[in-house]
Amino acid sequence: MPTRSGKAVVHRALASESRQALLAALRRHRGPLDAGEAGEAVGLQRNTARVHLDVLASAGLVTRRTEARAIPGRPRVLYEAARTPASPDRPPASGGYQELARVLADQLSGVPDARNEAIRAGRRWAAVLDSRALPQQPLSPAEAVRIVSERLDHLGFESEAVPPVNPDRILLHRCPFADVARENRSVVCGIHLGMLSATFERFDTSLVVEGLDSFVEDDPMLCVVRLRHRLGAGERQRARRRPEPPE
Repeated sequence: MPTRSGKAVVHRALASESRQALLAALRRHRGPLDAGEAGEAVGLQRNTARVHLDVLASAGLVTRRTEARAIPGRPRVLYEAARTPASPDRPPASGGYQELARVLADQLSGVPDARNEAIRAGRRWAAVLDSRALPQQPLSPAEAVRIVSERLDHLGFESEAVPPVNPDRILLHRCPFADVARENRSVVCGIHLGMLSATFERFDTSLVVEGLDSFVEDDPMLCVVRLRHRLGAGERQRARRRPEPPE
């Protein structure tokens, strides 16, 4: 477990939006990058990116090594997001990402209308996560849920589409930020709601996110993402023409 001083170092390292962006870029790439490549991914100059990457490395959030070269020339310094031994293929549920979630939750909880600000932050997060090209063809509900579930699993959630053929829910059996969410549910779960809503909106599919019911059960953990079919143009017109119920 990190010491109090260690947590302070991590907290300071993650207090910069540029360092948050660099860490996210390294995690998405899932392989080493030099300072120029990492900086290009987030819009920073090489030297600026190198300074931020060295701060992240000093906090233990990034590993730094010199490239082995068999040809003449100065070897590159390569950076890679640190991985936890217990789960090498997932973002860690503790350490850097846990502290990052706590920093963001603390910052957002102090602003007016924190819930909506958290949802907006989640929508921005979806754009950062979606580094791959979007599917060009229309997606069936099952296909859209499958793609979203794969992304959730990569982030460290354990998701299940229900029912499998024509899903209207995604069950989350694990949340990598559960400890922080219990401390500040409206902000952390709001970020996840915004991320999921924006992800479905970017697909050509009939499904949209209706809501997120957090901690429906706590032992074992269960959260429920509720989905619904969006109205077509004809359905929207009929809904507008529908008379208001008498008061």
